Amino acid sequence: MKATLTLTGFVAAVLAGASMAAAQSYVTPSSEVVGATASGYYPGGGYGYGGYHASTAEEGYLAGLGYLTRSQGEANYFNSLAAINGQEAYNRYLQNREKRTETYFRMQQINRAAREAQRPQPLSFERYVALAKQQAPEPLSDREYDRTAGRLRWPALLATGEFESEREALDQAYLVRTPADAGAASEFYRNVWQLAQAMDLKLKQKAGQVGSAEYLASKNFIQSLSHESRQPLVVRAVAVR
Repeated sequence: MKATLTLTGFVAAVLAGASMAAAQSYVTPSSEVVGATASGYYPGGGYGYGGYHASTAEEGYLAGLGYLTRSQGEANYFNSLAAINGQEAYNRYLQNREKRTETYFRMQQINRAAREAQRPQPLSFERYVALAKQQAPEPLSDREYDRTAGRLRWPALLATGEFESEREALDQAYLVRTPADAGAASEFYRNVWQLAQAMDLKLKQKAGQVGSAEYLASKNFIQSLSHESRQPLVVRAVAVR
């Protein structure tokens, strides 16, 4: 009977020690009980900074078990909060990545639109025709080309001896010209074009040696010679001639 009591007391002492350790490990400032004394003593038993004051071993064991359970619950709660925060951070990462991708392709689209706006647009056929007419040399006037007699009247600069060979060949070509001598495919046009190019080359060598007005008048006349050779000859003028 004495041995049994001794074993029972030993077990109670072990449980009480475990409960004390557990209670001391999980006591927090929030566990203060109103009415504690300055020495940490809690009337009627209790748990405080002053030490463990359980009224019975069973009470201390149950209190320690309660703190252990609460700490496990708090750990699970904070773990769940961490998981939620982690998922929220990942979702924001995906949203930011999606916005960066959208911004990248949007900027490319804006850049392409800007380049297209700055790129010269192809002209319509009507616009090409209008430009060709604007840039085409003026035809020889009646004063410059007597179509009835088939004679050319040269500017003063082109009437000098430097241009004599080309000038005489062109005078002869226009003098014997027939209605068939017209168009870019005719022999007449090719002959006039070659002579006009040779004359224009000599004229460029005199640039800076003569007045600008005299130079431009001579150059325009040479260009009009080639232009005239592509135009149809007026039949009435040939009949009179």
